Amino acid sequence: MLTQTNVQRYAAESGLRDIMIAEKEVVLTYLLQLLSERGILDRFVFKGGTCLRKMILGGQARFSTDLDFTGLKEHDHEEVILETMAAFEQPYHGVRFAIPDDSYYETLDGLSWGVNPAYVHEWNDSGDSEIRLQISVRETPTVAPERRAQCPQSYFRFLPFVPADLGCLALPEILAEKIRACYQRNKARDIYDLGTFATRPLDQPLLRRLVVLKLWRARDTFDPERLLRKFEDGRSFDWDDLNQLVRRTAVVDRNTIIADCVKGYRFLLDLNEEERLLASDARQRQRAVYRKLRAEIGAGEMRKRSMDSFG
Repeated sequence: MLTQTNVQRYAAESGLRDIMIAEKEVVLTYLLQLLSERGILDRFVFKGGTCLRKMILGGQARFSTDLDFTGLKEHDHEEVILETMAAFEQPYHGVRFAIPDDSYYETLDGLSWGVNPAYVHEWNDSGDSEIRLQISVRETPTVAPERRAQCPQSYFRFLPFVPADLGCLALPEILAEKIRACYQRNKARDIYDLGTFATRPLDQPLLRRLVVLKLWRARDTFDPERLLRKFEDGRSFDWDDLNQLVRRTAVVDRNTIIADCVKGYRFLLDLNEEERLLASDARQRQRAVYRKLRAEIGAGEMRKRSMDSFG
């Protein structure tokens, strides 16, 4: 594990209020490397806030303290956990990971499962530190995943390994899941992440369709006007949740984030007829429409790759 001095330096460079957020950022890198080297991540693709920071935005992003993945295919939970426990049998470059007996969980809807690996190292041996690792089995990726290099961080030069390239959800699909999360829960980190992309060019038709498909898969309706009202009001989000995850000097300007999201995601109102049909189908009766819209995304991606190959 990196020395405490190295992590303190990284925390200071990053403007963090809490060195232990920086420590967890580093430990996440060690855990990702171990799981990648052991082939455990071959079954999954990376997503969520930690993915945005580590693979897409780098130091521009907020910090995150957990790991989220989507399964590429059906898998046996117990087999993955046993392989992970085997990977944890020996310390990994000074970090010892373990899966506590009571840390396995499965959500009530059966759409995701996870474990909370605990860890210790030379200068954090309390045994109280853990990482939330969650695997979604709700659906396989709709857009072809991408393999990306990790965004360079200043502490990388001190690592005893070269950080591995990782398979990730495509950015539009990550953002669609962030929109679904904003629609269904009240974590300010979700609207904060969306605000980062609200003023950037987006593939609006693709993102809109992905949102509809994902909420349909969650057995929920999608009312884009309700989402925009939630953005505009802003009061339902737990803004205090962000305090430890942004630079000390960063100002979390709620009004700007809200205004950017209301303007930047207004295109979600422009549902076509089939998307509206699916958006009101909480009982999942329109399976043929779902399959058609999902297949059209796949066909569009194939055409795009074909055109790029001749570009």
